[in-house]
Amino acid sequence: MILTAVALMASLTLSAQEKKTKPFTPSVGSFSFGLTFNPMAIENKEYQPATGAYAGNFVEAFGTDPKQMFILGKEPLASFLLKYRMTEFVSLRANVGFTGSLINYKEYVDDDAALRENALSQAKTVDVVHNKLNKVSVGLGAEFHKNIGAFQFNFGASLLWAIGGGSISTTYGNPLTKDNGWVRTTMPYLQPTVNPNSPTLNQYAAADSKNAIANGYLVESYNQGYIHGLGLSVDMGIEWFCLPNVSVALSMTMTPVMGVFQPQTWSIYEGYSSWTDRVEQYNKLVSPGSNAILYGTETFGLRISLNYYL
Repeated sequence: MILTAVALMASLTLSAQEKKTKPFTPSVGSFSFGLTFNPMAIENKEYQPATGAYAGNFVEAFGTDPKQMFILGKEPLASFLLKYRMTEFVSLRANVGFTGSLINYKEYVDDDAALRENALSQAKTVDVVHNKLNKVSVGLGAEFHKNIGAFQFNFGASLLWAIGGGSISTTYGNPLTKDNGWVRTTMPYLQPTVNPNSPTLNQYAAADSKNAIANGYLVESYNQGYIHGLGLSVDMGIEWFCLPNVSVALSMTMTPVMGVFQPQTWSIYEGYSSWTDRVEQYNKLVSPGSNAILYGTETFGLRISLNYYL
């Protein structure tokens, strides 16, 4: 497909040259705005449920995976591209890509207070899981050009910064009170894990708090943390000015080195404490923080962009 597209571009360009039309080239001081697509940027973690997918399964799958790293080493799947033509041969550029989701997943649960009044009550209340996941990727750098008719050979390098991760928080419909024995009815996702092969969002174990809190309910979970990555991205490609002020570009990209840092992560639970005789919050530490240096040539990408010059 790529070779066919290049052949078509070449034939159109030769046809234009036969008509003695001067190809468009950006002038010094001009700006361009573009949209890019990188079909090689496939991650091992999604930040949104698939179209038509059950949101509850997506929330559970992400929430029960406590450690996620090594997800930021490529340019984004899609991004906005801005360029400023500083000289005839050099442009400054910035590309920004982002993805994420804010999901408020809700389920009905029995109303504990109503059941105490009437064992046959059908009254319901609502539990809510707030799932917040985000990823942002920003590249700042320079691009060097060599014009050949309607074509332009480009070579560039950018400092690539990326951040990704999120948190899970919960809102319970049933409060913790002495009347219900400090135990609340919750949706299945928020019940303590019993079978390790079928985990829930609530990874609390009584031993975590040295048995002071017998039943812990998830309040906030930063199991994913916000993972930061900083690396060097390089690219090389061809840009074709197919129309006045419009170009199509194809570039091979690579991030040969990137540093990754995941900060301290934790989860917060609440429950009745036998030591203080009241509801307390317990902070369960997950990780003191991790870091990595990623290097190699396997972060190959293929950036396709459509650009408009002002």
